[in-house]
Amino acid sequence: MRSLLVASAFLLLGAIAVHSARGAVADDVERFQTQLEEALLDSLGEQLDPQDWTALQKANAAFSASLQSPDGRALWSRATSDLQQPGPNDATRVARLCGMWSAELQHVIAFEMLNAQRDGQVAEAQAWRAMIALPKHGSAIEGALALQRLGSNKSETDAVSELLAREYLSWQVTRVREKLDALKRVAAAGRANVELVAARLTEISQLTQFPAQLQAIAKVTTSSSQRTVDATELSRLAAVSDWDGFAEKYGEWRNAQEAGLPNLLTPDEVRRRGRLLVKLVRLVPKEYHNGVRDGQVIVPLEYREAKDFIVQAQQLVNELSGAWRQADRSTYEKSGPALAGKLEQTEQQIVSRVDPAKVESSTNEVLKVLASGFGLTAESLASGAGAIEEVALDVRTALKNSLGAAKNGQWSQAEQFRVEAYTTFDTEMEVRVLPRDPEFGLRTERSFLDGQEQEPGIKLLLDQRRRGPELEAAYQRTLDAVEKSKALLKVNLSPPTVIYTVLAISAREGLEAVVVLAALLAGMRGTENKRTHRFVVTGAWFALGATGLTFWLSRTLIQSLSRFGEKLEAVISVLAVVVLLMVTNWVFHKVYWVGWNAKLRRLSKGAQSGSESQFEWLSLVTVGFLTIYREGFETTLFLQSLILESGMKWVLVGIACGAVMVAAAGLLIFVIGARLPYRKLLVFTGILVVTILVTFLGSTVRLFQTVGWLPIHPLPSIHLPTWAGFWLGLYPSVEGLVIPMLGFVYVGVAWLYVKVQALRRGARQMKEAHETESFAAHPALAKRPPLS
Repeated sequence: MRSLLVASAFLLLGAIAVHSARGAVADDVERFQTQLEEALLDSLGEQLDPQDWTALQKANAAFSASLQSPDGRALWSRATSDLQQPGPNDATRVARLCGMWSAELQHVIAFEMLNAQRDGQVAEAQAWRAMIALPKHGSAIEGALALQRLGSNKSETDAVSELLAREYLSWQVTRVREKLDALKRVAAAGRANVELVAARLTEISQLTQFPAQLQAIAKVTTSSSQRTVDATELSRLAAVSDWDGFAEKYGEWRNAQEAGLPNLLTPDEVRRRGRLLVKLVRLVPKEYHNGVRDGQVIVPLEYREAKDFIVQAQQLVNELSGAWRQADRSTYEKSGPALAGKLEQTEQQIVSRVDPAKVESSTNEVLKVLASGFGLTAESLASGAGAIEEVALDVRTALKNSLGAAKNGQWSQAEQFRVEAYTTFDTEMEVRVLPRDPEFGLRTERSFLDGQEQEPGIKLLLDQRRRGPELEAAYQRTLDAVEKSKALLKVNLSPPTVIYTVLAISAREGLEAVVVLAALLAGMRGTENKRTHRFVVTGAWFALGATGLTFWLSRTLIQSLSRFGEKLEAVISVLAVVVLLMVTNWVFHKVYWVGWNAKLRRLSKGAQSGSESQFEWLSLVTVGFLTIYREGFETTLFLQSLILESGMKWVLVGIACGAVMVAAAGLLIFVIGARLPYRKLLVFTGILVVTILVTFLGSTVRLFQTVGWLPIHPLPSIHLPTWAGFWLGLYPSVEGLVIPMLGFVYVGVAWLYVKVQALRRGARQMKEAHETESFAAHPALAKRPPLS
């Protein structure tokens, strides 16, 4: 006990020490930045203070000692070589140095963040990431979620590193453009001086020179364009306050700087972001109109959406600016500033809560610029089903329409929009989230339905006709979960994760099919059942062929029917449950089993003589077909998102591995298992069949609730872990628990019925035997001739 306490104390002290170390690093960075700003201000006022230089040297020594990344240390050592010398008396030179250090500091922090992340030090990486300077509309949610949920996953290390590096480059590219715009405005207003120009030119130039190691991790390349414009002439023009000449040369210098920025977007990504930009701008006035009346916010959720959408639109413009400039510089220089200005104007109108008509007018002007300058119109929008941003936007739009309908008392329409939102989320996003974070994916799914604990889901509240803050809060939780899912999906799955996921899915579904088929065939032995056995097996082979055909068609047909995927699966699940009910009778009830064996023997004899009916043999083929195809269809639906995300190659590898496992299980059951004692095999498969029956019932109930064919009556006092639903089909609602349990009730009642019937039959047979014996023993009756 004492050793345990000592060990706990050491662990606690270690945690405190690590936390203190992180705090010390943050303090060192803040101290250095503060002293850097002091030195810069001194240089701008041409009043250099040697004490500030000395304080900056001390702050740098402490900061340098905290660096762990080899690349970061090397970069910072080169950048601060002048800081080891006595402070210069030239204010312009100090301004340039401060500008350079401000830029290089960001690159060094990025190196430290990535170094900690790759070493598995998630908290350390999060602390460094929090020190990176963000642009005005920078979104930090994607990297935060990637670190939080996947940072400790070794198989996803490279994918998370790539996302973090690309996120950092995207932030700094946007900051470069912001600083370019800011310097232009200050110079045009005549409020700059030579020191300010020197500091900003140097900082911008250094920010654009992203280290090659960062670009390699992010898997991006720098433009081949060379920076041929020297900033010396700009400094000279600033020194003589020739701001008109400065503006003329500055445009040329700016173009050279932007031409050298890394290419973060592929042509396909440019098209997708362009489509998303148009969608966002078109939604802004609708959301704003629903949220604001007479300068007052009447629906906070709608108003927040309008603000979020206009901010996202500005972020997209920042991301697209480089690609637009490279594609057609003259068009961009003509339309780009106008677009940015109109978006800024729209944002200010929304913040000021002006009349909705003004916001609509402004967004129409934005759409005109997008159409005339960049060729982006509503008519040019493609489906873009593979783009997560567009899918998330479609889900959010459907949810907002559902909320609006519910507020107006249009409950049926609200439920239709909810189903549309969920089916879109399920087929395009949820199946991709589950391999990364099953707990979060299932929790998000429940937010569409019954919710959990003290957080009721949307469908539950719609069924109960709830309104007010509680309903809005449920929609907001789901919207937040969709946004987090979108961010989580920015991390590409690694090949090992894809293979493992496909292997788990195909093996699980395949083994279920093998077990059910084994129960079907367990009693069909001997030459007299050979024909019957063949019919069931033929149905199973047809199902395998149909599964392959479905998988092939899924690249086109299933994708076009993706919104009906849950309904299709619900129907097939019902058929599978019917099959399992039949199988359960065969396995567990001796009389039923004997009856079916007699039926199968009759069919077998009829098959030999050609007298069996078409319905009878077709029913046997159908039983084998549905047993296998239900699993094959479900597996096909699961695999579509993985194919879209990671390509066919790794999915096929996973399918091959799963097929080997299923084939091995089939060999053990059908070949080796055939030599096992019949009753043991029957009991074993029977237990599995009943388990699968209950799971299928629960899953089918959930599907019916998902598509709105069944209501949800939750049981708040019962808390079940999410894995209970995933593996056992049990959910904390009346329907989710009672209906699956009816499977056990069915088995028990049928067993009792069979037992009672068997007892009655046995009693009747004993009575008949006793009467026959008495009749034969009576001498007078025995001599009486039989009646003619």
